Amino acid sequence: MRAAALSLAVGAMAGALTSCGTKDRTVSYSGGTLEKVTPENERRGKEISVEAMGLFKDVESLRLGVDKTSPQGRQKVSLHMDRDSNCTGTFDAGPAQRGDLIMIEGQATYVRFSDESLQEIRELAVRRGPEIAARARERTALARGKYLKIPTGGAVGGPSMPVDSCDLDKITGQMPGGPGPDDVIKAQGQTRRYGEDVIPLVEHGNGETTVYVAAHGKPYVLGLEAEENGQTMRMRMSDYDEPVEAVAPAAAQTIDISEVSGSTGGGSLFEV
Repeated sequence: MRAAALSLAVGAMAGALTSCGTKDRTVSYSGGTLEKVTPENERRGKEISVEAMGLFKDVESLRLGVDKTSPQGRQKVSLHMDRDSNCTGTFDAGPAQRGDLIMIEGQATYVRFSDESLQEIRELAVRRGPEIAARARERTALARGKYLKIPTGGAVGGPSMPVDSCDLDKITGQMPGGPGPDDVIKAQGQTRRYGEDVIPLVEHGNGETTVYVAAHGKPYVLGLEAEENGQTMRMRMSDYDEPVEAVAPAAAQTIDISEVSGSTGGGSLFEV
């Protein structure tokens, strides 16, 4: 997934707690004025939301998993990142776009494509003609089982990777400080999710979004489920403030992407 896709996913979380609505409110007459009586589940939903969003904004490290399905297909990414832009994880954006990555302090980035993705790249190249197919065979053979060392913020050509998505400051910065005065967020009864006791916070807009927060201790956000305009989004948050073990691969397992492209005729590594 590209950075924009992950940003959209995190934006969905913010939307779950900031979409406007005034449905299901009881209106009473008191002292010559009309007053809105806030149901208990809405009052509690807002209180929990404010605390949960504050905890999310202040986290030092986090594992974020996103599973998004749309008419264009399915995308999955799981990233464990910290404030220093150390990051490890996996990505799956469909054919020819699957693998894992390691980022060291936002500087050195290593990406390894799965064997399945490399085979799919070769198959795509065959459709483009013998010259491109031959170049793809050579380059994917070099990349098999290896980590590609690439410039942070760079790209490898056709396959997309979340190399620009390990920015925890950017992700948490998109979260608002709290729900608006007219937002309707309903806290439901305690239930089980992700093997833990959680409190669902439900918001209705164009679709339904449910945010799950921890039921015991501090209400950390543990997950989100949303459906809107033919798209479904599932997010999982875990490993709050746990250290990120980002270690550079051994030199024998690494290929510098600039050297590979230069030695095989220029162009992007997996140009198809």
